[in-house]
Amino acid sequence: MVVRVRARRSGARREARRLRRSLAGMMAQLAPGKDLELSVSLVSDEEMTALNSEYMGLDEPTDVLSFPLLSREEVEGLDASGIAPEPVGDIVINLDAAARQAGERGLSRRDEVELLAAHGLLHLFGYDHLSPSETAEMARKERSLLGRSIIGDGTGED
Repeated sequence: MVVRVRARRSGARREARRLRRSLAGMMAQLAPGKDLELSVSLVSDEEMTALNSEYMGLDEPTDVLSFPLLSREEVEGLDASGIAPEPVGDIVINLDAAARQAGERGLSRRDEVELLAAHGLLHLFGYDHLSPSETAEMARKERSLLGRSIIGDGTGED
């Protein structure tokens, strides 16, 4: 597994290193034996607003965006015999939103960022929360990936 985390804000480098290790473990749980590559950017409200406007048509910040490159079926069909890791997509995490939401939920920012990373990763692997049953399934997977329940009954979405 290759996880590239780009901290576009000063002071986020330590968080980027921790997140890189955490996401590699999550990917190994979701796709055991697969050789995958993931790119993550840690950004501000301003950067996230620009991305959310460009890609989602919403001129406001959000907490996490995911840009999948493969479907869930394509990921499941990959074998480990490739020459290079197969890119699964990109995740963008808004550190300003993570700090706000952490305060609202009574979490540390670090836990909120990890929750958003798990949420974004599940979107890359084809999970969604468009119906109550999908929301419940995604919340169960988030808890499983995180190895503990830091999210209560929510999905990481406000």
